[in-house]
Formats: sequence, C-alpha cells, structure tokens
Amino acid sequence: MRNIKIFSIIAFVSFAFFGCNKGKENIFSEYTIVDPSLSFFKVNYNVAYYNNPFVQLKINGVRVSGTNIQTRYPFPGGGFNTLGGSTGDYLPIQSGNNEISLSIPKKGTSIDSVEVFKTTISTAAGKKYSLHVADTLIRKSLIVDEEVSLPAEGIVRYRFVNLMPNVAAIDLYIGSIKVVSNIPFMGISDPFTLPITQTNVSTIWAIRAAGTPATSTAIATYNSASTLLGQRVYTVFATGYNGYPTTGSNLDPRRPFVSFYYVR
Repeated sequence: MRNIKIFSIIAFVSFAFFGCNKGKENIFSEYTIVDPSLSFFKVNYNVAYYNNPFVQLKINGVRVSGTNIQTRYPFPGGGFNTLGGSTGDYLPIQSGNNEISLSIPKKGTSIDSVEVFKTTISTAAGKKYSLHVADTLIRKSLIVDEEVSLPAEGIVRYRFVNLMPNVAAIDLYIGSIKVVSNIPFMGISDPFTLPITQTNVSTIWAIRAAGTPATSTAIATYNSASTLLGQRVYTVFATGYNGYPTTGSNLDPRRPFVSFYYVR
C-alpha cells in the first residue's frame, strides 16, 4: 500500500512539472492540489566534494529525482546562484513520517552505491518543508517549516540560513546594510522584509564573518535584481567553504557562495 501511494505521488509530480501553466516570470509552477492530505518538500543539497558527484534523492526508498543533484542545488526548483532551475517548486509527499535519503547510485541504476545522507522527517498536511543538508566531519541537516504567506505589495520577505561549516557565524548584507547578524552554522534567521525600492540603493548581497565591518572583504557576493521582486518569498543561504578562491580559472566547487531559492 505504501508503494502505491509513492507511485501516486510521482505521477502527481509529473503532472505538476510537465502539465502545468508556468507562473509569471517563470518563478513557480501553478498546479491544482488534488489531495489536501499531502505535504510538500524540497531538499537544499550542499555537500561539497572536490569531484562534486551527482546524487539521487529517494523518499521512502523510491527515487524521486534523476541523478542530477550536485552541491548548491535546491531540488526541485532551484533559484539564483544555484544549480537547477529558477522556480519555487516543491515535491508532494504523504504527510507524517517520511524517510529521506541521498546517495551516489551505481552507474545507470537507482541502486545506492554510496550513502551520503539519510534522515526521517515528520510533516503536516498542506505545509511546505525544506531540508537543508551540508557537510562537516559528519553530514548535518536542518528541517524548516516554511512560511508561505504572501507579503504585501512592494515587499519581499526573506530568511537566511548558514550552511558554511568553516565559519562560526555569518552576517548578511545588502549593499552596506547589514540585514542579518551572527547566524551560526546550521542556524536560520527570523524572517525579515525589504521594500522593492531597495533596488534603487543596491542589488549586491554579501556574506561576511560575524562582527567584521561592512568595509571588509566579503566571503562571497551575488548581484541580481531578481532577488528583489515584489510579493516574493526567498531563502538566502551561505554555502561552500571559506578560503577557496571565488575568481579565476578552474574554480573549486567547494568555494563559497551566497545563493537564493524561491519559497514562493
């Protein structure tokens, strides 16, 4: 019976991604929720290896991705300064307890070769959840119950997650303005909002070690007006490892980034 439910979910995912009408500006897919008992799930995968292998995502033992996930990849969907697309999609899953696993598969199969991470999450019907996974001596994760209500017209809402293992705590800036302070590894900020008129000041985001001045060299930066669209909800996240070069040739996939994905 469990397998029947999972295959129903996969069929629904196929409908959501391939039979949907895209929202304006290709920000998120629009679809009809056919089962109000479902929850919705995204994995934000940030396990950074030098060779950056492809991994697969399984829910309750059933593969729900291709072997297309690498570090800095919110799946499904994607975001800005990430791999993947630029939509705010979530996977529908059965509410209750669900086993989530990420693994490197045997070539050409869905059989696990190397287990990267496994956990069990508990979800409630109708809610959206994001599971952040990052690397230190052991894999660590953070499950977030997302706030999906729309902000007011002309306002953008954000939360910030620190997924950078070798920085004790991080401050987040937009231009010279500090918007979040002292977020530890695997910590998440309270929600904060900005008016879209902020784009008249700066569209440059930066992460710095907590307590360092705004004039100091940033660990990483990202510049995009698309991160300041009205009535949108984003998660900003710091990922990678401080100390790897962010410019030049043959850049290491473990280098630091400040990135975004759409919640809504």
